[in-house]
Amino acid sequence: MRADTPPTPRRPCRSRCDELPGPVRRHTAAPDGDASVPAVEAALLLLTDGRVASWTDAAGSAGSRRTAPCGVELWARTAAQEAVAGDGDDTGAPPSAGGGSVRLPRSYRRLVQCLAVLGDEVPLQRLAGLVSEPEEPGSAVEAAARAGLLLWHPGAGRVSVAGPTRLLVIATMTVSETGFAHRWAARHAQGAAALLHRAAAAGRPDEELARQLDAEARRLAVRGRYRRAAELARRAADVSACGARAAHRTSDSAEFALRGHDLAQARRALAPTAPDAASPWHRVLAGRLAVLEGRIAEGAARLGEACRELLADGPAAAGLEAAVVWTVEARMLVGAPVTELRHRITRRPVPGRGAAYWESERRCLDAVLTAAAEGPAAGLAVLAAGAPTSLHRTAEARGRAAVTEAWLRLEGGDPEGCEAAVRVALGAAASGPDDHFADAALTVRGHALWLTGAWEAAEADGRAVTRSGSPLWRAQGRELLDLVAAGRGAAPREISADEAVERSVPGAVARLFHALVAEASAGRPQAAALLADPDHRLGLDVLSGPLLPWRKADLVHAAVTAGDAARAAVLLDSLRAEAAALPPWRRACAAWAQARATALTGSREATARLYARADESAADLEATAPWYYARYQADHAAFLAAAGHRREAVDRYRAAWTVAGRVGAEPLRARCAAGLGALRMPERAHPFALTARETEVARLVSSGLTNRETAARLFVTPASVGFHLSNIYGKLGIRSRYELRAWWSNREDT
Repeated sequence: MRADTPPTPRRPCRSRCDELPGPVRRHTAAPDGDASVPAVEAALLLLTDGRVASWTDAAGSAGSRRTAPCGVELWARTAAQEAVAGDGDDTGAPPSAGGGSVRLPRSYRRLVQCLAVLGDEVPLQRLAGLVSEPEEPGSAVEAAARAGLLLWHPGAGRVSVAGPTRLLVIATMTVSETGFAHRWAARHAQGAAALLHRAAAAGRPDEELARQLDAEARRLAVRGRYRRAAELARRAADVSACGARAAHRTSDSAEFALRGHDLAQARRALAPTAPDAASPWHRVLAGRLAVLEGRIAEGAARLGEACRELLADGPAAAGLEAAVVWTVEARMLVGAPVTELRHRITRRPVPGRGAAYWESERRCLDAVLTAAAEGPAAGLAVLAAGAPTSLHRTAEARGRAAVTEAWLRLEGGDPEGCEAAVRVALGAAASGPDDHFADAALTVRGHALWLTGAWEAAEADGRAVTRSGSPLWRAQGRELLDLVAAGRGAAPREISADEAVERSVPGAVARLFHALVAEASAGRPQAAALLADPDHRLGLDVLSGPLLPWRKADLVHAAVTAGDAARAAVLLDSLRAEAAALPPWRRACAAWAQARATALTGSREATARLYARADESAADLEATAPWYYARYQADHAAFLAAAGHRREAVDRYRAAWTVAGRVGAEPLRARCAAGLGALRMPERAHPFALTARETEVARLVSSGLTNRETAARLFVTPASVGFHLSNIYGKLGIRSRYELRAWWSNREDT
């Protein structure tokens, strides 16, 4: 993936303006106690293209609002007319019909209200029954469009209410007006929308309607449309004639909302039940909600207790599959032993309805647990092994599996594979109605962009995730922003009270890794304090294990700097064992880490051999992890300067200085500048000038020779030619041999 690849724009957040008002609406009473005219009616102002539109009374005086609550009409006037009316009348009355003002008779009000409740475009012919004869619907639509309340294109013949005014119009409606509007909308809507309008207009229990809503909710849930399914289940509970069925449908609404990460709807469904009277299944749902809201320890405790009760009821207990999966996930977040959790998730069958969903969820969780115990490659094998086709029919299932694969490929050091999986996940989010896993995909891609040097794009993804509806994902977005800031050398950001999320394994790993990045970026001698900090103990254990292998280079760096020889030896053994199966750039990281350790405890010859081994894969390291490459070159330059090889040290400092500037790592640039200054060759003299060796390599490569042929001419290794080419590309700001030939040709012409 190229470092300058712009982030895929997120899907815009869907507004909750399409929330349908319930069958019973509460209004603030008018001053005379008549609840049919809300108090908000007198103060409602809509600013639309310089016009002011308001609901007001027919007589136009404040006093008449008390005595004639039903005399309401819609009017609009321009800003100039507002000033004229203010000079001549202080009663707040609307202007007269003359003088260019627009009046809508109160008989037209029903037309605007019905369109606002429906929320869709409607052919003009369907509006004939909403106005009294012999009035034409066209005149009412034209007047409302002039007032800025309706959108109408006469050529298209379709009309709808302007989006920003929908809720404001609905807020002024009485109970009877709301019921009429929903009954009218139910006749013109289709599918689930028609059922929702019927439920909103219902004034009494209707078990037949409740069954229809319940069946439609389950059908939508199978297709992965969990947010709409949750809304239908909640409406089914509202119109249920049986209390037990209503409670069951309310639980279904909460479960569907949690699957779709619609936390507001889940809270609304779970709130009416007191904790003391809650069933085990209700406590499972409440525990899952607590986890998604960031109260991880509390949610894990609730889930564990409820899961034990459901297990005592037998393997066929309703909700057991959700309880097991969610409990294991919560316990993983708080740091429970991975082997125990794997045993628990794999030994228990998944019975009950929704088995395909829970089987898919369990497979992804099993892959993550396997990766934590045996490494990302083993987790990917679990994810790919025997996945039934039926589990991947919905966009939601494909997105969930793709997000898990992206995480594992990123942690396994495969940014290109991670990017491919992220694109699949974002494509599934774009095609699916519920895009909650798009936040996860953007988080993974943000880390991949950071690794590949596109820090501005990574920051853009982090800011997008901070606007998520889930506190857990908002915390992930802030952690990504903190990682970018740490690489740039910015001061640590203060965590506000409303941002605090309970401690978890991902949070502990992120805090330790950000601290290591900041320490390595700024070169501050804080490694010993970081490794000894009790707050970092959990993250230290995870970073030392098979998960997150590409971050081991920073941990080895810290262990060597802190003088922790035992931890450094264990990590180096792990890196050497993994080197054979790792991509070339990871082998460069492993050789670099070994060279740093040997520089403190071994001979210069052994250190030089290790740095030479790292040079063999340095080009892959720069292409995949530019910031690590720049740090590697700075460390190598410092070693060469201490050994007396000043010219080679200057070349490597300049290479590190160039790449650090490209990614925005200012502290690392300052370190390189200090190193160049110590060698009495400041970087400001000719920061982009080619050395004699680089000029010779550029001349030979521009003539069409390969790296091997160029190496034979210069009596060096092909790896050295590749190293010089990477420096040349960085200094000249080019990317290919073709651009290098063009640059050399222009150089000869001048």
